[in-house]
Amino acid sequence: MIISLHGTLAHLGIDYAILDVAGVGYQVFLSSRQLRDLPPEGQSLTLFTYLAHREDAMILYGFPSLEERELFLMLTSVSGVGTKTGLGILSAMSASDIVTAIATADSKRLAKAPGIGKKTAERLILELKEKLSAKRSSFREGLSGLTALAGSGLSPELQEAELALLSLGYDPDEIASCLARIAPSTPIEEAIRAAIERLSEL
Repeated sequence: MIISLHGTLAHLGIDYAILDVAGVGYQVFLSSRQLRDLPPEGQSLTLFTYLAHREDAMILYGFPSLEERELFLMLTSVSGVGTKTGLGILSAMSASDIVTAIATADSKRLAKAPGIGKKTAERLILELKEKLSAKRSSFREGLSGLTALAGSGLSPELQEAELALLSLGYDPDEIASCLARIAPSTPIEEAIRAAIERLSEL
């Protein structure tokens, strides 16, 4: 099993990257979100990978962290969610957003991803909520570092505030808009109060 590759980014395709490792080029398929975050061609790069065996091919999928690789494997373990759909979910939502949506049983948020209807979203929540709950602290640490690199993540404090607001029934997009205006280091309770004030004005 190929778990990770380290080499030079030789080429960026529409849905894949070619990583040159000691003169051998590996075609690695990634989500569109991951592709946007890659460095320019010619730069060094490390990707964590999953090798999928099919009857007619062996396909490598790449991820920027072990946590995101594990999340992909969890998603694709659910009936009706193949590798293409798994990448589609990771393209439509950040890994931390996926974890949050499952943890808070937000099926509407998950159903926005391509190839995910209401029934599949509910199945994802039913089958993965308990698994992710057990891993939530380690996932939060790994994924918060990932989203910080991507420039679109929330601090641990604001992630906790987001979970609290979601549990209160506020709209995910409105929550994201409000939290984007709050300093990342704001204490959780203060962030929740400030966000509720802003949400009440919408």
